[in-house]
Amino acid sequence: MGKTLAELTVETAETYAVACNVGCKVVSKTGQPLAAFGGSYGAAFCRLVSGEGVAPDRCRQSYLYGGYQAEKLGEYYIYFCPSTLANWTVPILEQGVAEYYLVGGPVLLHEIDDLLLDDIYRQNPGLRFHEEKVREALAKVPVVDPTRVRYMAEILFRLAQGLMAGDLSILAERQKFSALGAGVAEVIHDKKSDASTTDRYVFTLEKDLVFSIQTGDQKSARKILNQILGALYFEDTSFKVKKSRLIALTAVLARAAIEAGADLEVIFGLENSYLTQIQDVSDLMELSRLLIPVLDRFIACTFELGNVKNRDLIYRSISFIRQNYQRDITLQDVSEHVGLTPTYFSKLFGEEMAMSYTDYLNRVRIESAKLLMKEDL
Repeated sequence: MGKTLAELTVETAETYAVACNVGCKVVSKTGQPLAAFGGSYGAAFCRLVSGEGVAPDRCRQSYLYGGYQAEKLGEYYIYFCPSTLANWTVPILEQGVAEYYLVGGPVLLHEIDDLLLDDIYRQNPGLRFHEEKVREALAKVPVVDPTRVRYMAEILFRLAQGLMAGDLSILAERQKFSALGAGVAEVIHDKKSDASTTDRYVFTLEKDLVFSIQTGDQKSARKILNQILGALYFEDTSFKVKKSRLIALTAVLARAAIEAGADLEVIFGLENSYLTQIQDVSDLMELSRLLIPVLDRFIACTFELGNVKNRDLIYRSISFIRQNYQRDITLQDVSEHVGLTPTYFSKLFGEEMAMSYTDYLNRVRIESAKLLMKEDL
């Protein structure tokens, strides 16, 4: 009997960790770590942060954020966790849907300096009184050049491809499907707005469900979804019509999540994953079972992962600044690097870093000069 996908994924993580001398985890599609190899480089630091009252769920949210981005892109994704450490992840697909994520890291992209420590203390004020422990914990995290990180992420992705030969075409087409999904969702939503084609009871429940998604009320959303599924189950229509109604409902939920602030491409990637899963399903209960985790992930993308995404964007911009501070880089250059408008990036950077972009750039240059002076002594 052949090995399961889970067993092969764990073996791949171990092989990668040993070969590259870096940490590698297997994470479930719900964000739970299943196996870890290559040493606990960031464990001591994570324990320090957790001791400051930071919710342990933040790591799970970080894994999910990176995983969703990789799943959307159909390749590796390098990201920063809320604790400033860099990680990279790749999806392991089964029949077009991510079952696991391989997560490489954590590493530091730059040497430990006062700027890094200031950012850590801003996120975890209590650690300011334990600088020696913080430095000791961070010293256990390897410092890896950003170029090498990209190569290591590429290697992990190529290893992952060997586990999902049947899904490689899906990875290649992921972004194309996401763009197509936007148009499909618009058309379906317009059709659903016509009350003459929709049962009044279900239509009312749908509006309540949309409100629950937009307010992040997962418990109410699950309850209302069950009511809708129950109503459809007993509706006197063919299975084909019921399946169409569920597909239309998925589009409505996707639109609600996007309007509430979720990443458009991630949401449409999830929507298309669901549509891929149900292509050959001919049982209403199975359709319903598959829809529930999609709903949970819509809500996660809308609310749970918002702060993680912001921190990732900021740390990506910081990494860019640190690599290019010797050039005459502008706010426009950095905002383009992270895919934001200069105005929004400036606002977000100020909120997250408690200083302006210009002030931070000057701090980077001062810290660099201080390091050079130490080297000359």
